[in-house]
Amino acid sequence: MKALFIGNTPEDNKNIVRMMGNHFPKVQLVLCSEPEGLMEFMTNDGPFSFVVVSIDNKNITVVDLYHSIIDTLGVRPFVFIGTMNSVKAQLTNDMVHNQQTNALVELPLILDEFKKAVNLAIDWVKKEEFEESILEFSRDDLHPMRLRNFYLFESVPYDVYIELTATKFGKVISKDKFYSHQIIQNYSRKNIKYLFLRKDEHLKFLDTSIKNLLKIYEAKLSDRKKYLMLHLKSAFFMHQFIRAASVSDEVNKLAHYFIESVSNLVRSYENVSELLDSISESGNITFAEQSVATAYVCERILLNMGWTADMTRGKLILAALLQDVSLGNDDLIKIRSINDPNLKMFSEEEQEDFKNHPQKAAHLSTYFNGFSDVDFILMEQHEHPTGDGFPKGLNSSGLTTISCIFILASNFVSRMALTQKSPTQHKDILTSMKRVYNTGNFKDPLKALEKAFKQRV
Repeated sequence: MKALFIGNTPEDNKNIVRMMGNHFPKVQLVLCSEPEGLMEFMTNDGPFSFVVVSIDNKNITVVDLYHSIIDTLGVRPFVFIGTMNSVKAQLTNDMVHNQQTNALVELPLILDEFKKAVNLAIDWVKKEEFEESILEFSRDDLHPMRLRNFYLFESVPYDVYIELTATKFGKVISKDKFYSHQIIQNYSRKNIKYLFLRKDEHLKFLDTSIKNLLKIYEAKLSDRKKYLMLHLKSAFFMHQFIRAASVSDEVNKLAHYFIESVSNLVRSYENVSELLDSISESGNITFAEQSVATAYVCERILLNMGWTADMTRGKLILAALLQDVSLGNDDLIKIRSINDPNLKMFSEEEQEDFKNHPQKAAHLSTYFNGFSDVDFILMEQHEHPTGDGFPKGLNSSGLTTISCIFILASNFVSRMALTQKSPTQHKDILTSMKRVYNTGNFKDPLKALEKAFKQRV
């Protein structure tokens, strides 16, 4: 069990950590040493079962901190530790007297009072712990979420269910509770593809998550390695929100942050192989992973071609986000043509969705402010140098260079989904693509794509 610790002086911190370790060895007290980085800390170092705050810390405003933590983590027990002067200055009556979740320990520390406060927090957590239960729902009341998307999280703010019968669903993840990714692996082995949230809670989940992602971008992450997960979560929640509702102002804003952040991250890597290798552990790429990988490849191609215009970058990365947003089956990422015999393995509805998805993505792109011509890039995403693509059957001489960049990037990622990961995977994909794409307006983007991997392959 992890507890978030907002400390004060090294001496005060040492006493609290020592007392917690001696009497509650199963509690891992995790110190957030820089309160200004709290949002990043909560997102990346949790999940946290309860919170310990040294209210004598003059660098924090406890009321603001309290509401920020609850808004992000949900309801959590708080253990406030400090002098009576700090209690009067920093805490409200509601924070002090909410005995269900909060406790106050005055300094100097008295062991029995400290143990009583921590036990109160732990007892609350235990009462809220996961209890598997079976409930009856109409399927129309629930929203299916692809199982693999749960690897993006360690906890979610609502209960999650598994389908047992047409009307009975078992709760397998409790709201705001840590869950092991081993659970997801176990369900995957049983060929379970979806878990379910209540539809009303799903929309709240999306809305809250997008607001939190905006805060994280605005706070600026300090570790570039954490940006990959931030990008994956951004793509996932934008896809989910657009499918469930539409393009909101906040989704618009998040897309702009995403575009700028992708560019900054890719620029910090000499080649894109390391980033792509980190996106997916297997070839079963999700829509979020596809979008992020395509965005990274587009950005690297642009850099290698010397194209630095922000507008061009924005068009391509937004296209990467929206390319398959209207599709429901991740396996369609592997299909590039309506003539692919594997397309017939999908349902008639899925086949029809695939034929129409470039038009739907193009239409959605017009709802994003500050971009132009993204719609025609998306309309041409499945065109082919030989004219065998769809929907118009354009060939290499009829496609603009910017469309060729996107087609190359998207095709590269699709081929990643079709091939097993190996040290030569990228080289093998490039070799096979050269035979097809070394023509017309594809030539320069193809050279830039090769350069993106030359240090690796």
